[in-house]
Amino acid sequence: MAFDFDGTLAAIVPDPNAAVLDQDLVARLEKLRAEVGWLAVVSGRERAVLARMLPPGWIALGSYGLELPHDLSATGHPPGFDAATAQASLETARGRLGELSRRLPGTRVEVKAWGLALHYRGAEEVGGDRAVWREFRSLAFGAGLTAVEGRLVYEMKPKDAVDKGWALQFLREKLGPGAISFTGDDLGDVAAWDRLRLMSDELPALAVGIDSPEAPPMLRQVCDLVLADRSEVGELVDALLAAG
Repeated sequence: MAFDFDGTLAAIVPDPNAAVLDQDLVARLEKLRAEVGWLAVVSGRERAVLARMLPPGWIALGSYGLELPHDLSATGHPPGFDAATAQASLETARGRLGELSRRLPGTRVEVKAWGLALHYRGAEEVGGDRAVWREFRSLAFGAGLTAVEGRLVYEMKPKDAVDKGWALQFLREKLGPGAISFTGDDLGDVAAWDRLRLMSDELPALAVGIDSPEAPPMLRQVCDLVLADRSEVGELVDALLAAG
């Protein structure tokens, strides 16, 4: 069973650094881990941050799958990932993104290990201005990066970055599970849900989405099960435990 982090295992907060792992949910999931075999988190957060926050024994894939556990990957990165080029591109874009943020009151830049994010939670009008998105995307492309939209955030990633769908396929190939699920709530999770649909021809696969006013518009089209809010994740876990 794999999960997103923010909005799934932790409540969404204005400052990502203030996010707290839902300990009640973790306690329930720990009971389930013995039944399902593996619990994994696939997140845009850095793997080192995830590893500090998650209980021992959980599998953490950071930066959407760019940062892999060393017991599953010799290099810690997907095959062919050019770390030096990616780092140089991110450094090129960092200063320019800071300039853009300073022109947009209420926005904040987050510097990640393998990405840059422009958060506009609290300044939602930024997301409604497509000129801002076009400028952000142009800035990313000019630095040799790709641009993606998320939940009240725009992100830049290396051109050879992977997505959560790739990460789930990686886990399937390395672990060989008899079934697989993923639970998430954001645009960045759509690739994981789409990959599960492809896997479902070969093994049981369950795509679980969490609804909210900020959920992806295609949530109900790509998920097998849609929860009304994050509190229902615990109820789902309880139901699975009861089912044995």
